[in-house]
Formats: sequence, C-alpha cells, structure tokens
Amino acid sequence: MNMKVLEKHDNSHLRIIENIKKGDNNYPKMLENIKNKPQELYVEGNLDILNMPSITIVGSRNMTDYGRDITKKIVKELTLAGICIVSGLAIGIDSVAHQTCLDYGGKTVAVLGCGLNKIYPKENKKLYKDIIENGGCAISEYEPDSEANKINFPARNRIVSGLSLATVVVEATYRSGTSITAKFAFEQGKKVFCIPNSIGNKNSSGTINLIKKGAIMITTGEEILYEIGLIDKIDKYGELLEKQRLNKIDMIEQEELSKLDKQTQEIYLYIKENKIVSAEAICNDLRMDIKNVNVYLTILELKGLILNKCGNSYVLRDELYV
Repeated sequence: MNMKVLEKHDNSHLRIIENIKKGDNNYPKMLENIKNKPQELYVEGNLDILNMPSITIVGSRNMTDYGRDITKKIVKELTLAGICIVSGLAIGIDSVAHQTCLDYGGKTVAVLGCGLNKIYPKENKKLYKDIIENGGCAISEYEPDSEANKINFPARNRIVSGLSLATVVVEATYRSGTSITAKFAFEQGKKVFCIPNSIGNKNSSGTINLIKKGAIMITTGEEILYEIGLIDKIDKYGELLEKQRLNKIDMIEQEELSKLDKQTQEIYLYIKENKIVSAEAICNDLRMDIKNVNVYLTILELKGLILNKCGNSYVLRDELYV
C-alpha cells in the first residue's frame, strides 16, 4: 500500500505527496526496464500522467533566444498531439518546455534532484505550483525534505530520460547535465534528437557531439513522432494536424468565452452548431430582441470569434481553424 505524506504550504493549503515503491501497481512502467531504477519515488500531483506517451525536452540553462523559440515550437507541436512533456524544472530550456506545455493545455512532469518540499531552483516555485494545479506532477527519488545537492542532479537525469519514449536536446555545451541526460537515454536504448544550431555557438558543441554519436537531427515535432513510430509520416500526419486544429479551437474558446456574458456565449455556440446563421434566425430560435442580438454579434466580431458574411449572415472566423 502506498504511503501518503501530508504537508502544508505556508498558506495552509494541504498537499499530498505520495510514496511509490518499486513493484507497486502505479510505479511508472517506463522506469521498470531501466538500469538502476529508483527503489522508491515521491510524487505530488497527477500520477496517471506518468504512464502517458511522453517526450523529454532538455537543454541549456543559459539558453539563447533561438533555443527558447525552437523549444516553444517543438513543445507546442508535441503537446497539441497529446504528448506529455518531461523535464527537470531547471532555469532555461527546461522551464520553457514546462511552461509552453502548460500554455497549450498539456500535461508535464518535473523531475527534481531534491525533495519535493525543497523546490530547486527557488525561482521556479510558481512554475512548480502551476504544473501541479494544471494536472501535471512532480517526481523525485529523494525524501521530501532532502536539500538540493550537486551530486543528486546527474543521478536524477536517468529518471528524466527514463520516463519518456525519447529525449530531445535543444542546446547543450560539451560537458553538461543535458549531455548526461542524453547519455542515459542512449544507454536505455531510446532515441535522442537534437536541434541543429550554429557551429560557432558554444551551446551547439554538445548537440553536435551527440549527433556524431548517433542522435537524430530534427526541426519539427512531426519528425519526432514519426521517428518513434507514433505517426505514419505520409498517411497519419493529417490526422495529427486535425487534432492540433481542434485543440487550438478548444483553447481559444475556453479563453475567450470565459470573458463573455451568458447571452453572448449562447449566440456563439448557436453559430458554431449551425455553421452559418442570420441575425433573424438567432432572434427566432433563441427568443432574443434584435437590438440585443446585434450588440452581442458586434462583441463577437470585435473579439475575432465570428465573421459577418453576405451582409446578414455570421460564421465562425476562418482563422480560428488554421
């Protein structure tokens, strides 16, 4: 039986940190086959995502603008395809990977090299909280009150790579924690992907070295999903794009509709259901006054959610579906 450790935030909000031992039913399946698997794990948050299809994203703490932008691009593509993002909660690429995943409504796992009560780095306490509150989780093999220790971080990297189907390295110096994570991934028989970068950039020395050792150079999330067998590059990517499109619509709707009053929401959903409608149809079917309907339609147009077509007909904005 799993032990639950109850702790409290400073604001007295109750936390639940669950202790999982090797052999327990909810011990992450991806870790069962790695060398030196953790004997026990401490987890806060949604345990179920530890068995989702996952990709590890790691990179330099001293990232470049290019590294930040390409991380956002890759993570967005993977997240919208339903992939869980695993990283190490470090400053730099790790933080961007976690945050971008959250921004697009995905689930992300933070693997710590310290106890879950001693979050490191301290700058990422809010990010840690956001991960937990948005259906993600944090995981550590160290007891909750264990302080951050330099020797812990190289060891925890075997878990960072072990939880995922593959590891993506965005930027890395020649000798770095990121390169150690990639080394573990290679040893675990998993694919390692690297983002191409300028030869003269010190953050490319590690990725170039990894490519020489067998890492695969990629530039899109599609390539990653194809290489690990989750999509067929020719036949199935269209389905992935459709899923991305629908996820994007859901995100926009959630964000924008939450700002509107009940009547305006009702009109938007009516247009969505009927594809193309007139103001008169809205009045008749929703039993609303034409003056009010015109106000609500104007609000929806200004929000960029609908378009006026053919003078008096309304449809959802085409760009919403790109």
